[in-house]
Amino acid sequence: MPTLPRFLCFVVCLLIVAFRPLPVAAQGVPDVTLGVTKTAFAKIDILVGTLDVLSGGLAAVEAAAALERTLSRDLEYSGLFRVGSGEQPAPAGDLNFEFAIRGSVEGPLRDAQQTGRDAPTTVSLDLVTHPGGQLILNKQYRPVPDQLRTTAHHFANQVVEMLTGEPGIALTRIVFSRGSADRRDLWVVDYDGESLLRLTANRTLNLCPAWSPDGSEIAFTSYQNGLQGLFSLKTATGEVRRIIAQEGLNLGADWHHTGRELAVSLSRSGDPDIYRVSPQGEILHRVTGLPSIEISPSWDPSGRDIVFTSDRTGTPQLYVIGSEGAGSRRLTFEGRYNDSASWSPTGDNIVYATRETDITQLVLIRPTGEERRLLTDWRWRNCEDPSWAPDGRHIVFASDRTGAFKLYVMDVVDGDVRQLTFGDEPDITPAWSRN
Repeated sequence: MPTLPRFLCFVVCLLIVAFRPLPVAAQGVPDVTLGVTKTAFAKIDILVGTLDVLSGGLAAVEAAAALERTLSRDLEYSGLFRVGSGEQPAPAGDLNFEFAIRGSVEGPLRDAQQTGRDAPTTVSLDLVTHPGGQLILNKQYRPVPDQLRTTAHHFANQVVEMLTGEPGIALTRIVFSRGSADRRDLWVVDYDGESLLRLTANRTLNLCPAWSPDGSEIAFTSYQNGLQGLFSLKTATGEVRRIIAQEGLNLGADWHHTGRELAVSLSRSGDPDIYRVSPQGEILHRVTGLPSIEISPSWDPSGRDIVFTSDRTGTPQLYVIGSEGAGSRRLTFEGRYNDSASWSPTGDNIVYATRETDITQLVLIRPTGEERRLLTDWRWRNCEDPSWAPDGRHIVFASDRTGAFKLYVMDVVDGDVRQLTFGDEPDITPAWSRN
């Protein structure tokens, strides 16, 4: 693997020991909570009732329980609901239910074409007012057992959009890099931490994945035969193809919302600069050209501007520039290192990693540079690589709060955090799918 400058190693998260403090042992770190003040936000109280099992025996009972659990978790994870579950004819505790989900599960009939534990069930789910019971939404499904979670995710998304007008994220996934030293593979996991799947096994470094807008491809930086290049993995088949692999750096790709081009950092002309390239590897436009390091591009949702990292003033700071290379302006003025900016899908926020002393924290800022807000503090140790969910409310990031870097999901509105990945191997550079 070629040697990179220490700052570049930091931004692609190669975990160079000389560049960051050593992690403490996992057993020596007490459980901590987020170092920001939580604020009460209005949420909708919803009851997920016990689903009626009409037929199908134990398999149908287990299917109903799985649907109830997944629905409850999806609505809670959205950050928009307070969820009660089970048969509760009256409000429980401080919940004042406005809506309820009810429904039924029916196993295959004896004379059905397919029977047994792998046969499809009939699922009917209703969203109703509570306690009045006025029907708002009804969906019918015929899932086989391994489609039950997808069924619940789909209905949860329908409920979220129906009641709040916001997009649901229950069917989204997160891709990331797992491993250590010179072997890191891409893995993918559902947004709730389920269905973990390994995507690559090529005995080299695979880093900085980025989803295409339609989810059909994942662009990523990989080392093939000791050389760094930008590659694409087809999510349906696992097929990998090379996008571009020029001499020097080929890293940090971000897809344009049309899917017709990517922003990437290349050092083909000396210092790394931001380029726009096609998915076939054609260089469309050179966006930056100063004698400085320009890396980590992230498109704004309109595709007109790009936020990126540059050390043109001596320390890595964030800048915003038009996609044609005009109108560059400095965004950050605080922090010794600012990097890994990610522009929210709603366009109103940018999240990034900053280092002032000996830890890396996450910061939220407006694209104008106003309303800078720390999301994490020293109790989280290092927090890096933030990526937005398509709802513009949640981020996924890597933190070494337990010793090894693992992934966490944060609701930036109310401050709730949950751990997404577990185990001993480091997980870094996560990217949230766009749908």
